[in-house]
Amino acid sequence: MRALKGILVVVCLVAGQTFAAQEVVVHPVGVTGHDGGNWTDYRGHLTDMLNGTDVGFLTPDHLPGMNTSADTSEGTNNPAVWTWSGDYQNTWHANSLLASTNSLNGKIGWAVIDLGTVVDGLANLYMWASSIAQTDSGKEQVRNYNLYYSSGVGIDTLPAMPKSKSTTGDYDFSSGDWTLIGSNTLGSVHGAVSNTNLLGGVSARYIGIEVMSIAAVDTRMAIAQVEITRALPPSGTIVVIK
Repeated sequence: MRALKGILVVVCLVAGQTFAAQEVVVHPVGVTGHDGGNWTDYRGHLTDMLNGTDVGFLTPDHLPGMNTSADTSEGTNNPAVWTWSGDYQNTWHANSLLASTNSLNGKIGWAVIDLGTVVDGLANLYMWASSIAQTDSGKEQVRNYNLYYSSGVGIDTLPAMPKSKSTTGDYDFSSGDWTLIGSNTLGSVHGAVSNTNLLGGVSARYIGIEVMSIAAVDTRMAIAQVEITRALPPSGTIVVIK
């Protein structure tokens, strides 16, 4: 008889006790998009959208912008209680928009976050709105957007991350195995998390944000911060490797 190898998951439950889903932040290894954002010395670059906790992106003029002090979880993360600083330095502030009349699917901007490898069990994508005061009275705040995920199979080649004040053009989220997660609307109040986008446990290497509109007519757009998490087995789960 051939031996079977696999993973046996045993869940030990206590009667009357509810086990909340636990998450940990997934740290991206790269990001690209249609516009690099503002110049390095003044910050507002595409990488600043991921500076909240991702020290791999930090440089002397790119500083953390997320207050995680309300998160008392041990060994896990709860971005739902994190607050964004409101600083311009911790925002992706694109200096250009795509023309919706000419772009694929009518988008005005896009970004793709690279997790480095396919990650299983993705839980949520948290987004924080940019500051009204720093976006021309809120006109440049991103509003409607679509979310996609991909393992990278057959997709159009992603352009290298644009430098500050540089652009890459449009991108096709209908190529390869890009799959629509859903659509949402980013709020207008900065500080507390604005949107919690459910990823539903999908496996993916890339997460795509397709920006469809901003708050008003303008030539720029802004997203403050993005954090992605994956789910952990619930408390009481024993994983046995056989």
